Amino acid sequence: MNAQKRSPLLTRQDGAALLGASIALVVLLSLAGVMAVNTSSDTQQRGAFAHSITGFYAAESGLNIGMARFRNIFLDYNVPTASDFAARSVQVGDRQVTYGLQERSSNPKTVVMPAGEIFAGVNSIQYSYVVSSTSTNTTGDHEAKMGAEFLVSYIPLFQFAAFYKNDLEILPGPDMVLTGRVHTNGDLYLNAGSTLKIGDDPAMGIHTVQVSAGGDIYRGRKDSNRCDGDVIIDMLHDSAAPSGDLDPRDLPCDGSDTRVVPRSELDYWQGSIKSGIDTINIPEPDILDKGTGVFWEKADLRIVLVLDQPGQLPGGPVLPHTIEVQNADGSTDAAKTAALHAFMSDSVWNLANSVPYAGTMPVFYSDLPFDADPACGGCNDGNPGCGGNADNVCYTTDLPNRTAANAYSPIMGPALGLFDLDYRRGGFYNHREHKWILMLNVNVGDLIRWNQQNGQPLFAHADSSQGGIVLYATIEGPDSDAINRYGVRVFGGANLPLSGGIGVTTNPTGLTVVSDQALYALGDYNRGAVAAASLQAWSDPTILPRQPAALIGDSINILSEGYWSPACVGALCRDGQSVDALANGPRNAVATVINAAFLGGVDTTPAGFAANYNGGIENYPRFHETWSGVWFRYRGSFVSLGEPEHVDGAWCGTGGGCNIYDPPNRDWDFDTAFNDTANLPPLTPRFTFLEQRVFAQELR
Repeated sequence: MNAQKRSPLLTRQDGAALLGASIALVVLLSLAGVMAVNTSSDTQQRGAFAHSITGFYAAESGLNIGMARFRNIFLDYNVPTASDFAARSVQVGDRQVTYGLQERSSNPKTVVMPAGEIFAGVNSIQYSYVVSSTSTNTTGDHEAKMGAEFLVSYIPLFQFAAFYKNDLEILPGPDMVLTGRVHTNGDLYLNAGSTLKIGDDPAMGIHTVQVSAGGDIYRGRKDSNRCDGDVIIDMLHDSAAPSGDLDPRDLPCDGSDTRVVPRSELDYWQGSIKSGIDTINIPEPDILDKGTGVFWEKADLRIVLVLDQPGQLPGGPVLPHTIEVQNADGSTDAAKTAALHAFMSDSVWNLANSVPYAGTMPVFYSDLPFDADPACGGCNDGNPGCGGNADNVCYTTDLPNRTAANAYSPIMGPALGLFDLDYRRGGFYNHREHKWILMLNVNVGDLIRWNQQNGQPLFAHADSSQGGIVLYATIEGPDSDAINRYGVRVFGGANLPLSGGIGVTTNPTGLTVVSDQALYALGDYNRGAVAAASLQAWSDPTILPRQPAALIGDSINILSEGYWSPACVGALCRDGQSVDALANGPRNAVATVINAAFLGGVDTTPAGFAANYNGGIENYPRFHETWSGVWFRYRGSFVSLGEPEHVDGAWCGTGGGCNIYDPPNRDWDFDTAFNDTANLPPLTPRFTFLEQRVFAQELR
């Protein structure tokens, strides 16, 4: 039988196998395509994500730039105005970022910093704002938008009993009690000759205690390796009688050496003592500068002694230096200068209204002594007294109209009761600086009264733009920006005759006196309700309510109420007494009262146990008399933004060896009225505390 040929057609089994293989191939090809598409998509998504992250960071940078810019507005003692709310652009990498500011309708409000915050209990002035920021890429697409709400809190420095930029040393010899808040951005040293107590005072409205340092807290001295006395600080704890009064706890020595107090030990105080906190950004000393500082720019009146520019009062002699009023740009304000000269020349008003300084030029300068008699031995810094003269002082006889017969010795006035148009007087010798001081003197009480009674040509008494009146006084001379012998002295301020007063009106006017040079306060200042029996016999018997007040200068110097008064007898009287020996009667102080915040430079004790001590906070105000057994009553706040820039005399101790001063009995405390922001002195310096509250983002 012939064999049959196989058909070229596939069998059923073969077709099925081939179909399965084809389907598998199609599936594989499809998967490959999907994988290729997914890989491309993933690459695109990752690229888009990377772009969005870049846009996010760009928008976040704009947010930070915006908040920093707006914060700087507050640091300059301003608040944002209309132009500050305009949108702004900045380039961040290849992104264009636009940011802007919106204000909350509740601005501003006064709030109490809540418990748990580093400055709990402080009254702050708080503003709320929203900042938005949008980033745009190179194709014009908005990639990210961010927003944040932040609070800016103005925390006034005068709400602290003491606030220091550099190391703070509290090392009193006699017992000392401090109430309120104490802070330093540096290290804090606590020691006592007897007992130092830092606590609350519920009766005075001080219900909290805070002792804080940016650096370490030491128990003992900085200038020597010693730990002495008792230091007691109240805890944030109240379990013992009386109720409402925080419980005290001893901070002991550990042997006799200075030691760092560890934070584990500070925890026992439950928050009232803290070390190592973040440094607080505070104003720099240049806020005092003439021409550029905030106090100069915002002052209501600027009185300047211009050296080497001849001047005179109408009908008076031509003098080597002139006293004028200047504008913020440093030019002469002709109208106000004429008004100031009218005030200085108004002998009729002076004799009828100036108490107790009737007959004394209200604004004048104390010149450097000039020795016209070679036998005197020279009126130089090393020899302040001239033994060839009967009164042992140098005469100023270099004026054409002065002769030996009518030369005047260094006193603040020719004599009480004598008025002339010569606004030049004798000199003041500073034993700490070893220099005669060229001094601008201003009777602030008479200045306010005369201005009020004569149409207010110098400043408007109702001007509350800075919270009250700001008076700036300085000396413009060749050494104004260096270590010098310049000073500004205010007197006649026992009463500040402004409207209202603390405890009388809800928003009293207040007065802040500022100088970029050494500032001297003579006599009672803003004494308020002082019993008539405690006033000196020659004092102004008028008692006016005290005002919010501050004395601000390169350094703060105190001269007692008795320094210049009718009680002085003889030639060594008033400024003449400054050259006398400390042990002699003319340099004896009398009880004095000052109610004013202080802001001034303080020397820093160098590191090392053999360093020269700066005197501690108990010598923050510089004394120049024999205060032994005499009370200096002070209520206010001690603020130091650093070291003095124009004086460099070192604290060398008390007694006849240095011949600078003997210390007073110190009745010092924080002025609790400053806890109410309405009672703060005009243009109170503050630090800015910025807190971000809400953060939102949107990626596109």
